[in-house]
Amino acid sequence: MANPNAIPMVPQSAEQDAWKRWLLRGITAIVTVFLLYVALVMYSQAETLFAVITLAFAVAFAFIFISEKAYVWRYVFPGLAGMMLFIIFPILYTLGIGFTNYSNLHLISYDQARGFFLNQRYAAEGGTAYDLSLYEESDEYRIALQSVGDGTFYISTESLPMTHELIVEVTMEAMDTPPSDLVQAPRNAAIQLRRPLDLVAAEMPDGTILFKSRLTQFSSSYPLWLEGDGDSLVNQRDGSIITPDFDRGYFADENGNRLNPGFTVGVGFDNFVKVLTDEGISGPFFRIFSWTMFFSGFTVVTTFIIGVTLASLVQWEPVRGRAVYQLLLILPYAIPSFISIMIFRAMFNQNFGEINYILTSLFGVAPNWNSNPTSTRTMLLMVNTWLGYPYMFILCLGMLQSIPKDLYEASGLEGSGPFNNFFRITLPLIIRPLLPLLIASFAFNFNNFVLIELLTRGGPIQIGSNPPAGETDLLVNYAYRLAFRGDTQDFALASAISTFIFMLVGVIAFIYLKVAKVQVGRKPH
Repeated sequence: MANPNAIPMVPQSAEQDAWKRWLLRGITAIVTVFLLYVALVMYSQAETLFAVITLAFAVAFAFIFISEKAYVWRYVFPGLAGMMLFIIFPILYTLGIGFTNYSNLHLISYDQARGFFLNQRYAAEGGTAYDLSLYEESDEYRIALQSVGDGTFYISTESLPMTHELIVEVTMEAMDTPPSDLVQAPRNAAIQLRRPLDLVAAEMPDGTILFKSRLTQFSSSYPLWLEGDGDSLVNQRDGSIITPDFDRGYFADENGNRLNPGFTVGVGFDNFVKVLTDEGISGPFFRIFSWTMFFSGFTVVTTFIIGVTLASLVQWEPVRGRAVYQLLLILPYAIPSFISIMIFRAMFNQNFGEINYILTSLFGVAPNWNSNPTSTRTMLLMVNTWLGYPYMFILCLGMLQSIPKDLYEASGLEGSGPFNNFFRITLPLIIRPLLPLLIASFAFNFNNFVLIELLTRGGPIQIGSNPPAGETDLLVNYAYRLAFRGDTQDFALASAISTFIFMLVGVIAFIYLKVAKVQVGRKPH
């Protein structure tokens, strides 16, 4: 029996007029139908994982915004969906790629690779060739073929939209001249529509099937590969046999020679083991890791020291014009970083830069900022310190203004000086609230991709590294180099390194929080 005094699930403020409820349900239905359509399209494109995720999101969206029992979840659903979409899913997707051989040589699935070979055709020897032309009919095209031998003209009985992605059969009929109501398409139309034309099977009046053999020519052709025993494929021209190698993700012949394209397969922890044990990768990886740790730690410590020192000086009451000094000190932070980086790149130019001009004039030295690893790293540290200290200056300036002046007055009565006040009052009071921000700064510099990419592009290259690795590469730049540079773009190996980056940053942050005894999530008593 229902309790008449029970509190309703939906708050009074949520009660709506009937038209508002139906409007909400209508909008929810439209969005849900759209998401279901997206899921269906993804599934038809063999993107099963994305289709399942979209379907789950559509079901959750519909339930939360229609059911009154899930009313309170409407306020947190957008935030949870955003977190899943932009944080959790990218991490899991990157981690998943790390367990495969995904690269520019293994971009497609096994079924797609097998279909590629089965769709290959070869022209029959001595067969008749036909020149191809296209005729426009509204937004579609009719295919015309003219025999190279006797000039007989054939045209398709129906027009095609040229948007198909599967083999389409068209029936050809013989005609004396092209229909007068059709307009011949430009010759380059066959080039623009070469992919749809590759999937056209033209059936001639005598039953012969023609396929495109050249860019603008059709001829009698036959499947190059036929299915053999098991997963093997047999070449009709020379009788060779290829079988899929599911360990390497390739089709290979009897001699072990690999045929492109390869296909994606799971490799377990091979990529992670390769990063740690392969001499061509582990050596550069650990050198880059050491440099990344030093780069991040040095930047945080140096910018903090400069920032807190300048903030303390600007806060000193005897200093006049403090507002002007504050404005000048934060100017590097106001200028877009990529502009500052490009200016520094010009200033550190080996032959024409102002830095080497001044050093040569005063000391007779001209460091090679681009090819010497030590000089290049020194340049990076100087530029990053310049770009990073205003952030620390602003943070420290705000912290210093929150310290009660009574503490300094009481310290002054006991004869304490500025240095003693700084280390006994200022530093202890600002270091604790600044610690999370220092950790965030460390994580930012740990992944400071833009600075390295714009200033040095990771160079100079480490001698003996294979694949190539830069002396000034951070781990994130090294992962980018593996994924998007070079002949073999190894996305899986880059994903494994990205996973290491995520784990390292998380462990370092956890250790810092433990050392500083910052207890996260504990409720106050």
